[in-house]
Amino acid sequence: MSPAELPPPPRVTFASDNAAGVHPAVMAALAEANTAHAIAYGNDRWTRRLEPALRERFGAPVDVLPVWGGTGANVVALACHVQARDAIVCGDTAHLHLAEAGAPERMSGAKLLALPTPDGKLRPEQLRAHLAWLGDEHHPQPKVVSISQSTELGSLYSIDELGALCDEAHRH
Repeated sequence: MSPAELPPPPRVTFASDNAAGVHPAVMAALAEANTAHAIAYGNDRWTRRLEPALRERFGAPVDVLPVWGGTGANVVALACHVQARDAIVCGDTAHLHLAEAGAPERMSGAKLLALPTPDGKLRPEQLRAHLAWLGDEHHPQPKVVSISQSTELGSLYSIDELGALCDEAHRH
């Protein structure tokens, strides 16, 4: 098919947050912030306001690690919870496994353990199959379970399914 025969691109795409424009309020805040120099790496007035705002919002202590995009957010979040000997359990259709170009494994050092999920949803019995690995120095240690709601295939976990998966993970 030649470029002349291709259909026009969609007006809106949900492929990535990097493909969308920002809300006018966000752009106005960026323009306001872009008026002078500021010390980077958390020592600026906006970042200093961010932690207390998030602590209030979540009602719990938080550490703020601002990142530019989704891959950075996924990698930083996972790296906070795993070490090189650990495994991150996810579905074989997970964005983390298929669309992050290896960044989670490269940057966290942990192994992605991508389990078969015909509908995109992990099941508690899939976690149980890897419990024999716990404490065995020859296997990565299952440490984090990563899911998407909705899954990359569009299926949804029910509250009961989420509860059962969380209960199984927390039990071990």
